[in-house]
Amino acid sequence: LSLLSNDVVFHSPFVSEPGFEGRDSVAVIFGIALKAFKDDQYTHDFGDQHSRVLVANSRVFDTPLKTTTVLEFDPEGKIREIWMMVRPLTGLVALAEAVGKAIEGLEPALYELSKPLVGTAAVIDRTAARLVGDLNRSKTTSSGAT
Repeated sequence: LSLLSNDVVFHSPFVSEPGFEGRDSVAVIFGIALKAFKDDQYTHDFGDQHSRVLVANSRVFDTPLKTTTVLEFDPEGKIREIWMMVRPLTGLVALAEAVGKAIEGLEPALYELSKPLVGTAAVIDRTAARLVGDLNRSKTTSSGAT
């Protein structure tokens, strides 16, 4: 937490705006996230003293996901803004379910609302994977490659 500026803003992959504002608010959501993410493996780290981009493979409830986190620093080198993106949709939904479960006592509706998304995301993922595979095969066939 000492790396965060007092007025840090965390832009969640679930909420378009507003972000979580202030060190205390960000600390709560980070505590939940740290418990949800398992087997983090950072694959990319780009940036300079003004900003960094971190890419990681992880798991939430045994669902694989990839995160991209953008960090922006203030003049003192503390983190001023954080943007997190998560893919694929099944990973984002697993994370929503984990966050919902973690705050179930505070907001029971959030966890209940995340449950139907799990099945929907799985169907979308399977269908999209099949369509992408078909497209890739048709492109290979139409280009004359075998």
